[in-house]
Amino acid sequence: MQINYAKKEVSCKLVYYGPGMSGKTTNLEVVHQKVPDHNKGEMTSIATEGDRTLFFDFLPLDLGKIRGMTTKFQLYTVPGQVYYASTRKLVLQGSDGVIFVADSNADKIEENIESLKDLENNLKEYGVKIDELPVVIQWNKRDLPNALPVEELEKAINWLNAATTEAVAATGEGVLPTLKLAASLILERLNSKEPGAPTSAKAKVAEPKEKKEVYVANINADKISRSYFNQYCQIQYRLATKSNDVEDFKKFSTEEKKKLLDSLINYVLLLQDSKARGIQADKDHVETQVKSFGRKFKSQEELDDYLGRRRLTLDNLRNEATRNVIIGMVIKNVLPNIDQRLKISSKEVAEYYESHKGAYGDKTYDQVKSSVVGRIKATRKKELLQEFFMKLREKSTIEIFDSNI
Repeated sequence: MQINYAKKEVSCKLVYYGPGMSGKTTNLEVVHQKVPDHNKGEMTSIATEGDRTLFFDFLPLDLGKIRGMTTKFQLYTVPGQVYYASTRKLVLQGSDGVIFVADSNADKIEENIESLKDLENNLKEYGVKIDELPVVIQWNKRDLPNALPVEELEKAINWLNAATTEAVAATGEGVLPTLKLAASLILERLNSKEPGAPTSAKAKVAEPKEKKEVYVANINADKISRSYFNQYCQIQYRLATKSNDVEDFKKFSTEEKKKLLDSLINYVLLLQDSKARGIQADKDHVETQVKSFGRKFKSQEELDDYLGRRRLTLDNLRNEATRNVIIGMVIKNVLPNIDQRLKISSKEVAEYYESHKGAYGDKTYDQVKSSVVGRIKATRKKELLQEFFMKLREKSTIEIFDSNI
């Protein structure tokens, strides 16, 4: 909760949480569509590691006030199948309440339970007990033929004894009642506490100013914040550097930052295009890539030491694996005539070998032929991807704020 005494306004943060594809983003989009324009802010999408965070301001004029002050809600969610604990945890920071969107499908029970436990653990890291926070569980997708009865869902999932609602978010049914219930619970909880108004002019001066997010770029409907971009730069440095001992905080030149921003913009465009095509990184494929990387080390302790020295986490590796999986799917399913364009002739292989013979030492052409083919294909894929990114850029609206980089 943030209090702006000058405006006599209390800002509350409400987060939509739940397993992938349960309907969190749909809830947010329905609310934004149905709420009158004068009661809401613009829906904003910020690029975060591996995914995007959606949020907008919502002014519920009919829900009352807190100690005479106007209440404003910020509604947040992380759309899509998010595999990163860091992303899920980040969006929960400072939340005043949660709407847990559960999938009513019979085969989604375990995913719902896992996600609710994940919510509990992430809140715990902020020193918040889940049973002390207003939580509403929305049983979504009630229209599907394999939706479990609410009684079974309550018994299997709602160990919190939280308030619940039913919804079909795809049609908008139950979305606003869920929001109203959650907002009412938050207001009831905050009204039971004394926010503590300032007692002197000195206290008013000491009231911290609300920080405004600074952006380095807008890519269609997505925004890249400077704080996230700085984090992205550090992670890319830690992943790419040849040394295992990295700087605490790498200082980048202007040119280095522009190149990194260029690569990040390409990735955001890739995510946007993939979402529009219904392409998603399968969790099993991502984990397979992460495990494959881990097998380069003799033991888990050696992997942990490697990550620790580079100040990386498994979430960082999953993010890179997700990028690779999506790129692989785009190359395979989107780029035209890909099989023909990746055919490597014997002449190309021979010419590459001759011009790079020194790098292969005493190895003969036959010994390195397959390796050479792999290198040429990798280069060709990069070239094809660059063509793809250029086409995405041509049909996109991209704003770069150089002074904020």
